[in-house]
Amino acid sequence: MRGTPQVNHVRVQTNVLPAELSTAEIYEAARSISLFYKNANFVCQTFFTNPLVGELNWVDGLEKQADVHFREIRFIGPNLFHIRVVGTEDNVRRMCEDPKFYNLLKGLYTTFNEEIRSRRYLEVTDGRERWDVIYSLDKKTYYLANQVSLNGQKTRIRNIIVVGDRLLGLTDNKEVVIGHLTPEIIEQKERLLEVSLMPEVNELGKVDLLETMPNSEDCFLVSIGNTVYQFDIWGNRFLFDTLDGNVKRINAISFNHTRSIMATDSGLYEVDVMEMPNMAKPSGLPRLIANDELKKEFQTALYVEDPYLLGIHPAVGVFAKTRDEKVVFF
Repeated sequence: MRGTPQVNHVRVQTNVLPAELSTAEIYEAARSISLFYKNANFVCQTFFTNPLVGELNWVDGLEKQADVHFREIRFIGPNLFHIRVVGTEDNVRRMCEDPKFYNLLKGLYTTFNEEIRSRRYLEVTDGRERWDVIYSLDKKTYYLANQVSLNGQKTRIRNIIVVGDRLLGLTDNKEVVIGHLTPEIIEQKERLLEVSLMPEVNELGKVDLLETMPNSEDCFLVSIGNTVYQFDIWGNRFLFDTLDGNVKRINAISFNHTRSIMATDSGLYEVDVMEMPNMAKPSGLPRLIANDELKKEFQTALYVEDPYLLGIHPAVGVFAKTRDEKVVFF
């Protein structure tokens, strides 16, 4: 940012996606700020005009009342997606069974490559229920992954991540569980995935967050208080980073190729990182993004490096969502 940022308000525009998507519409859906399902239509929102780069831009006009809001669409295997959404179970199932959902995912599949494995979206939904969908394009079928079997008991988990062929999540007690994804699980909607506790992680304390690690198929990140650890699916642990004592909870971690940004209960922190084979490691000390407008709790922070979206090259920017569901871009 240049000098002392001024506060600007930038609005979004809303476009309903047709049942059959053109290439332009596929990329609009992939690059949009917000993607949701409302009244049996898929709808995306993007900037009406480019934001003021180098200034703080509060984003106005994001949809709050859709049936299902997307948080992330992640490519996890050949023709296989992990999709994070917000909504009621009935609405999520109704969306997954809509033929337009298959067409949307089939189109988005063409936008993924070695560099882009995930499309993240912003939603402002006032804390509705979150769900995790595993969707197979090959079988045209979906699986809601939040209900699992732990020690023979049906248990709901959240904050699900998929690492290689393992699915991990958090119980209501903030304990990490892990299970083995197989094709049979995906093809049987009512079957509960068998999971077990990960004592190597849980012995450190109550877990706040799980996050995937860039450039790795067997490592993931765990945050507990102000500390982030790196684990592999076998339980081996490495310290990733520790923020200052003002931070009591880390709510989200996101990466680009050179930096990581963390949304916390005490503002936004960045740290320089170095991507290595099968891991990423900090290459500098964490630094607080100092601005009076950003001295609040944030739920989410995402890097944006898309010239199409920002209108500049090279493109760099950050979306962040506060605890009270307001969105800022800078």
